[in-house]
Amino acid sequence: MKEPISALTPSKSEDSGEGHSWDQAPDESGKAFAAFAAYRDLGSERSVGKVVGKCQKSHSLIYRWSITHRWRDRAREWDEFQDQLIQAQSIRTRIEMNRATLLMAQKIQSKAMQGYNVLETVRVVKDKVTGEEKLELAVKPAELLKMMTTAHEIGQQLLGKADEDRVANIQVIFGSVPPEEEPPLDA
Repeated sequence: MKEPISALTPSKSEDSGEGHSWDQAPDESGKAFAAFAAYRDLGSERSVGKVVGKCQKSHSLIYRWSITHRWRDRAREWDEFQDQLIQAQSIRTRIEMNRATLLMAQKIQSKAMQGYNVLETVRVVKDKVTGEEKLELAVKPAELLKMMTTAHEIGQQLLGKADEDRVANIQVIFGSVPPEEEPPLDA
């Protein structure tokens, strides 16, 4: 299996100074490399015929260069490298978006906690007739029910539902077993 190329760390060929297959080879002329670069950069639309038109060279010369300098293999390795760079960038972007979303969620949670901390569900009022102090709901009964339901749902999401707990049923029967059905002692 090929070692994955990383945009974050140099590949083994970079460490050894060898370069990449899509770099100009020592035995490749500048014109041959320019033709390869044109072929490489055509992407999924690449063909030797299109390079002939771009470079204004003979078809036989371009074809010979493509075979001699392994254009197809080098372009495939280039494509793989580019794909890995795109994947690495996608991963970095996703991590950054997740980090920003988490910070936003934490700020929203903090603001919700501030509101929760000052929320009063009951308040002390004086009875108009007797003048005695008594407790009265500070929220509507439907709002109180919604708070209780929401708290219960959050608890279930965090802790799981009671019916999700499975209890194993183990039966132990004491009695005599015929010797031929007795399990071996080392089992």
